Amino acid sequence: MRVKKFIILILIIILILTSLTGCYSAQGLETLAYAVAIGIDKGDNEHLKLSFQFAILGNSSGSGGGSSQSQESTVTTVDCASIDAGISLIDNYISKKVNLSHCKAVVISEELAYEGVSEYIFTLVNDLEMRPDCNIIVSKCKASDYLENSQPTLESVSARYYELTLNSSEYTGLTENVTLEDFYSDMLSTTNQPHAILGGINTDSTHSDDKSKTPYDAQGSYKAGETPIKSETVLENMGLAIFYDDKLVGELTGMEALCHLLVVNKLESATISVPSPFNKDSVINLYIASPKDTKTSVKFVNGTPYIDCEVTITANITSFDDHFDYSNEENLKLIEDYTNTYLEQNISSYLYKTSKEYKCDIANLGRHVVSNYLTWEEWIESDWLYNYQNSFFSVKVDSNVKSRRTIY
Repeated sequence: MRVKKFIILILIIILILTSLTGCYSAQGLETLAYAVAIGIDKGDNEHLKLSFQFAILGNSSGSGGGSSQSQESTVTTVDCASIDAGISLIDNYISKKVNLSHCKAVVISEELAYEGVSEYIFTLVNDLEMRPDCNIIVSKCKASDYLENSQPTLESVSARYYELTLNSSEYTGLTENVTLEDFYSDMLSTTNQPHAILGGINTDSTHSDDKSKTPYDAQGSYKAGETPIKSETVLENMGLAIFYDDKLVGELTGMEALCHLLVVNKLESATISVPSPFNKDSVINLYIASPKDTKTSVKFVNGTPYIDCEVTITANITSFDDHFDYSNEENLKLIEDYTNTYLEQNISSYLYKTSKEYKCDIANLGRHVVSNYLTWEEWIESDWLYNYQNSFFSVKVDSNVKSRRTIY
């Protein structure tokens, strides 16, 4: 009996020791190359040109091709037939396994986006390492150039850098934080079309030279790369890239992106400039927020959609002119009227641009009419995504303007 117990004890010890031994195929930090961003361009000799921006971890000795723009990252580029084929080639070249679990941005060149992106989106969605909150950016320059020009002045090039940069939409409203999950879902949707962040490289040669811009237009009338900003950081994300199905069809400016956020109830806060009612050559700066959701209703007249949008905002005056009393109720009411008119015109312009020019419902207005149909077949037959181009809009803005300045 004692011998039997002794044998069982020995077997248990052997099993425990075996379970504690290291796995030969286990992958540690030293065997992985962490990509913080992916760039996808049209290839020179192959179907694609694939670029990876790798974070350099501590004493990592891995090698990589392409150009190294900082001590914290390096960019490796390869011509390949597909994303999976490119990853395999880079795995072999750098003697490490590419890992996408920390990837925060997928950058697709504008040139490639016009031809269609479904193949690449489906591939990335099916990759178990890719996170659904990875951002989708359409770059007005080559995607490889976008990655190679990541030269942050306040952050190291890492997944955290891209996360903080792209979250700026929360306090500027000049673009939207669009993720891989959002884009994929919109591609398959029957109520709206996809869109992405619009990015580019900001240099003297790309700055907009439109002399017709008024003072209150100047802030938000730019797209990525056009703003007259000079900085060591040359990357810029502003505006939105608009898709019909999986093909790029147009772009929106920063102000149009802000209007989009108001319509879809995603604006957290922003600063805008509106024409001053007291001086035609001056502007009033307002810090705005949306305290409640935009009310949207859709009705059909002879099959044509008529869409009403009621937007509510709160605004605080952030710029002052000593010649005017901004605490006076009559002056505040006048500013409110100007603010309402200014935003109504801009939101209407955004809606008609997406419907008439691009024929794309990126605000998911179709969700308001699905309940009108009794069956799925009836809804599909109505073809909302086609009928949206026939829409007419009525926009009403109700603003509550306050002055932070106290007059003694």
